Amino acid sequence: MHKPQLTSIASALLAIGAISTFNLAAAAEADDKKDTGLTEVIITAQKIAQPASKTPLALSVVSGEDLKNAGTVDPRALAATLPNVEIAQESGMLQVSIRGVTSLDMTEKGDPSAAFHIDGAYVPRYEAQAVAFYDLDRIEVLRGPQGTLYGRNATAGAINLITNKPTRKLEGKVGFELGNYNTRRYDGVLNIPLGDVWAFRAALNANKHDTYLNPGPNKIPLESQDDQSARLHLLGKFNADTSLLLTAEHNKIGGGGVSPVPLTNFFNGTPTGTLPFTAPGRGNDLLNPVYVDRGADAQRTAGWEFKADNTKPRDNFANSLRAEFKTVLAGTELTYQAAQMRMHTNQTNNGVYFGFPFTNSNNGDSKALSHEFRLNSTGNGALRWVAGFYHFDESVFRDAQYNTYVTAPFGQLVVNLPFLASINNKSKAVFGQATYSLREDTRLTMGLRYTKDRKSGYDPLSGEAATPPATTSSKAYSEDVSFNNTSWKVGIDHDLMRNVMLYASVSTGYKSGGFNAERDTGIYQPETLKSFETGVKGRFLENHLQVSANVFYYDYKNQQMTITTCRTNDPATCHSFTSNAANSVVKGAELEGKLKVGDNGELRATAASTDAHYKDYHPSSTIDYSGKKLDRAPSTTIALGYTHHFPLSNGGEVTANLNTRHSTSYYLSDPTQDIRYRQPSFHKSDASIGYESPDAKWNVQLFVKNIENEITLQSRVPGSFFISDPRTYGVRAAYNF
Repeated sequence: MHKPQLTSIASALLAIGAISTFNLAAAAEADDKKDTGLTEVIITAQKIAQPASKTPLALSVVSGEDLKNAGTVDPRALAATLPNVEIAQESGMLQVSIRGVTSLDMTEKGDPSAAFHIDGAYVPRYEAQAVAFYDLDRIEVLRGPQGTLYGRNATAGAINLITNKPTRKLEGKVGFELGNYNTRRYDGVLNIPLGDVWAFRAALNANKHDTYLNPGPNKIPLESQDDQSARLHLLGKFNADTSLLLTAEHNKIGGGGVSPVPLTNFFNGTPTGTLPFTAPGRGNDLLNPVYVDRGADAQRTAGWEFKADNTKPRDNFANSLRAEFKTVLAGTELTYQAAQMRMHTNQTNNGVYFGFPFTNSNNGDSKALSHEFRLNSTGNGALRWVAGFYHFDESVFRDAQYNTYVTAPFGQLVVNLPFLASINNKSKAVFGQATYSLREDTRLTMGLRYTKDRKSGYDPLSGEAATPPATTSSKAYSEDVSFNNTSWKVGIDHDLMRNVMLYASVSTGYKSGGFNAERDTGIYQPETLKSFETGVKGRFLENHLQVSANVFYYDYKNQQMTITTCRTNDPATCHSFTSNAANSVVKGAELEGKLKVGDNGELRATAASTDAHYKDYHPSSTIDYSGKKLDRAPSTTIALGYTHHFPLSNGGEVTANLNTRHSTSYYLSDPTQDIRYRQPSFHKSDASIGYESPDAKWNVQLFVKNIENEITLQSRVPGSFFISDPRTYGVRAAYNF
């Protein structure tokens, strides 16, 4: 196994930790001043409020203060602080991988492997997940299958964004950020109490920056960001036990069209996946790829021209309405949550195919409606439980055009693959989980969820234009499939001492099955994952040190593998297919820790070691991936961070923040060609320093992210990669009133 080498930043952070631990132990004997140590975070990961340190599962909590200090406004930056979590983007959509478990079907018929939620409401569309990272109280990230409480499509885990809610205080904030690449970010918050019962909170956010790519031969606008978001909360607290929260959100997603970079920016190799008249050095893949570090400027150059008439920017929006009612009846808490999300997609993606310019235009709408009704126990009795019913209904329509602009000796032509897909997803579930205290220090947890899914779809074209007067093509499909699943969990946790808990569990997860978007290409069954996990959580040194550690083992079956393959050497015969092609084994260990350093410092560390490999996977009759590593699953990741507050004599405060993360290598593959692209090991670091006024009315912060200017591979499409962001820096300021 590759042994990570510590950077100078990481070495400095470790030295700070060692010195701080010594000083902390010495100071504890000499200082009688009351110090409560690290703040205990109350979370709702198991659908009821409880301390994170008493929740017997692998989870990470990032507080709003942590997000502020780190300057995190992008979900991909979130992964830098989490063990075994990788968040990438493909074609402008989030691609979440947790412990090597991910989904590669980013189409309208695909489902994610990590369940993404905002205030407990499921967000089904990839395109809408990246725009909610503002005015947050905390983010909860659950690693491992969450089949019992989160249901379908949570084989990898779950991510829940918890927003700030209205308070009984009249207050507000305005802020801005200016940075390189013409970055302009603005945000504002206004909180207003309305009488004795109601309170209102409005949050606004705008993110804009120019492209991070060098244009190369391109004259057209490349990928950029131009998003605007607004969130309105109205909270009524009728008494101590009864409340109603109403939420409306509007997110506009704009900017230049999605743009990848050529494989040859990172690798040498022999082009394959070509036509007889493809230009030299181009193709869908590279045989025997060898990584070559050409430097950040070359790596982020769009070196192949995109289609010149593709000047249409993204013009997407996602609107949400949510309602949550809570009350207590006869000692039982009742929660009802309804959520509706409407999304309109209108964007064109750039690319290359067989070495020629390629565009993918997507236009369509989706509507999702969910209901969840829960009952849970209250108080601190021997039995604590939660039970409920869940209903989900989603309709998606996509008018998509895939065009390859071919220049050949006999002239120019456009290979067009049109789609008019209508998809409907329905899901119903009943669930329950109970924890019983076998004795004062030992608890048994059992959970069960039954899910019934139905997915139907119709496309009269499915990649082939109809020949008039016909309105359907030979590839047209109509499918209607149903699946059901029973997920379960059994766990036990034990208080080894007052602030140290041991736990062990066996749990399962389930990802719904589906169908392929072409006639007679079959359906695929659900994938399932069984997890064995044991861990420890503890608070030490009078709550100045928090540590959690765990080991896990996955039995991952009927893994849904999505590939793009061509029947012949012709773009018109290419299609994306999903099948239950693999079984895998994933095992590893994770460690998270926080240390309070004196009164003003905090040292953070995470580490993960993972062995994720295919147990049985044959992409074709001649290709065997059995025993090979899963994609996007580095063997080792280590992250270190330190924040220090420097009180000033005038009552103000300076806060310095430093984070660094090291990752060993991982792969992105094209299994149909038996080609694996290896991203070498790397490290990235962020730093910031800020000042807050004595009255806490205003603050200013200087920051730099990705100090090393390390460009890494995030996802692969034929001929190209989507890549990480380069070094960014700037200043942000805010005024509170």
